[in-house]
Amino acid sequence: MSGKHIFTRRRLLAGMAATVGGLAGLGLVSSMNEKGIGRDPVGIPPGLPEPPTDKMTYRTNPNSGDKVSLLGFGCMRYPVLPGESSPRSSAIDEKAAFALVDYALAHGVNYFDTAWGYHGGASETLTGRALRRHPRSAFYLATKMPGYMNPTLAQAKEMFFTQLKKCQVDYFDYYLLHTLSTVPSYQATYEKEKVLDFLLEQKQQGRIRNLGWSFHGDKPMLEYILSRDVPWDFAMIQINYHDLLYQYVPPPYRTLPSPAPARWMFDKMAASGLPLIVMEPLLGGRLARLNRKALGILQAERPQSTAASWAFRYVAGLPNILTVLSGMTYMEHLQDNLRTYAPFQPLSDRETAALRKALDVFVVADNIRCTTCGYCMPCPYGVDIPAVFRQHNDCLDDELVPRDASSADYAQARHAYRVRLAQRVPKLRTASHCIGCGQCVKLCPQFIDIPGEMAKLAKFLEDQGLEV
Repeated sequence: MSGKHIFTRRRLLAGMAATVGGLAGLGLVSSMNEKGIGRDPVGIPPGLPEPPTDKMTYRTNPNSGDKVSLLGFGCMRYPVLPGESSPRSSAIDEKAAFALVDYALAHGVNYFDTAWGYHGGASETLTGRALRRHPRSAFYLATKMPGYMNPTLAQAKEMFFTQLKKCQVDYFDYYLLHTLSTVPSYQATYEKEKVLDFLLEQKQQGRIRNLGWSFHGDKPMLEYILSRDVPWDFAMIQINYHDLLYQYVPPPYRTLPSPAPARWMFDKMAASGLPLIVMEPLLGGRLARLNRKALGILQAERPQSTAASWAFRYVAGLPNILTVLSGMTYMEHLQDNLRTYAPFQPLSDRETAALRKALDVFVVADNIRCTTCGYCMPCPYGVDIPAVFRQHNDCLDDELVPRDASSADYAQARHAYRVRLAQRVPKLRTASHCIGCGQCVKLCPQFIDIPGEMAKLAKFLEDQGLEV
């Protein structure tokens, strides 16, 4: 690399301090973690009262009578230990995670959602240990069969009983067929291997109380699963106001099936009458970090409300919603969500109009539709795919992407982008190290053309001289 691209440690640290200070002045950084990387800037106003302990809104599952908290605790984004390079690391900060779980329970949250692959397999174990310290009647526990791993019947049986041991329970309140995508993949695992028959047997024997599925698939898959003669108790779908109000349809790629359009999918699910668990209500945090123009529209209506709270209120007002999951890494996230749902207030017509107006000015054209779920990882060539996409999206939101070299703020934006890239993505894990092997593509539940997006970012970084 040429000399003009070399940063000394002193210059880098000075630049980081200057940039973080400037961003803090704009209200874009809430606090810092142990590595010096900014926390998710959820824009929580200071001085808000503690969430109440007795105001949580509950929804009743018509199939089981369960009284479920409207806020569900998603266990795929626990805090990790200092020094960990990935928020999906298996090195979970147990003390901080336990504190979150305890606080959630004390404030009325009773639904906890984990899975085989979360945090590299550590989430189920940690969740089990955290909940074991509380009465079994105090919580509903959900986990999932990783059908995307194409297990045989014998492997599926071993996984299921291992999950019971890891979670330290005798039964699961909610159990899901994880990430249904295409009819052939569903048939191969759940019909030909008879894994579904096994799970139905476990339900009859009391080890599963409610059986359902999570969906990240195409139209034929949804139509097929709804047409089967199976007594489903619930379903989990990805819903957020961005997708529904824009009727978002991800573009199909040659290597992927065409995903089900969001509005079509939701209308199908609403007609099914199944109780719905909502995942990704913030679109991987994207809707908690609106750009300044969009956020200003919402703050003009409710100055003390965060962008995240608007997104949570929107989805909770839809029909058949049982609970809304949130992966809460920090106590601030949990407290903000508790204030939103304890108690829940539906959006008024005026607020819905403001939300539509804010969405109209939200940066959508250039955003990469990544929810940082980590299903694409690990990359065989070391690229940190979620971190690369998240860093670029955050800079888009904060209007820190250098574009026109003749503009007055070009140098400032270029510097800020470069510093953030150095903070968040190690040099050997950036977009330029993607070779386009495509291994990640078939794993992405958002149907992202990951190699294509990486190639665009690599060219952008090269053209701007931004890699450090």
